[in-house]
Amino acid sequence: MTELELYKFVDDNCLEYHWIENDIGDDIDVILFVNNEQIEDFKYWLGEGIFDDEGIKCVAKYEYFCFHMLEICEYFGININNVFKK
Repeated sequence: MTELELYKFVDDNCLEYHWIENDIGDDIDVILFVNNEQIEDFKYWLGEGIFDDEGIKCVAKYEYFCFHMLEICEYFGININNVFKK
């Protein structure tokens, strides 16, 4: 996945996301909410390799999944600030 592909996926699907802060108040991660209907497309963009070893941590809710995007972005060499606007 490239930076542009991730940005377009989030933008085209109007996905909700929120920046979260660490203990000293710095924005360090983004929580991305992916609807159940979009999860297959999201898995496609991530590719099979990212699910090797330990997989991806997420929280499953009734209508969506929540992903911490910092680790995913680092895996692909994506600058999280270029995809998710504050």
